[in-house]
Amino acid sequence: MRQKFIDKIYMNEVTDKIFYCEKDEDLNGYVAIKYIKEISKPITYYCNGKKYIGLDNEYSILEYVPLNRNYNCRVFFDNLNRVLLFYFDINNGSGIENDIPWYDDLYLDVIVETPFITESSYYIRLDDEKEFKMAKKEGKISEEEFNKGYKIATNLMNELKELKNDILLRCQFDLFKMKTKLNLI
Repeated sequence: MRQKFIDKIYMNEVTDKIFYCEKDEDLNGYVAIKYIKEISKPITYYCNGKKYIGLDNEYSILEYVPLNRNYNCRVFFDNLNRVLLFYFDINNGSGIENDIPWYDDLYLDVIVETPFITESSYYIRLDDEKEFKMAKKEGKISEEEFNKGYKIATNLMNELKELKNDILLRCQFDLFKMKTKLNLI
């Protein structure tokens, strides 16, 4: 398992950012913003054969770390505050160390691309399944954690498909609340 702290951006292209995190009682966890002040080159992705910018100057990432759900979520926003995608890391638990939330990454992810990117509807997919299976094979995760990871991902994808995940519903409000606190709006 890999323990990840949410104050990090695991992209070397980001050269300057603003990070702010706060406890959220409704979530029973933490919400953080990473505002990208400067990036050496835009990070691009492809969806349906079309290239789009996933991260650039003045883009934002909200990160949610619920302490009781076995996943965390990063929500990527462009410089016009449009939601690009939701990136859920399936985890084996989370906590706080030196006031910074962390989670134990189980190598399996669920990604939701938004209608802004797909140009049609939400697209939900399981990601890094090969890495997840390799982690089990290499003994980085146990059989129990492997089965737990699939169960969490399956339940989460069903919840997302039915648009019943609270992060989907609240992220736009949270972005404006945090950007207002930081005088970024």
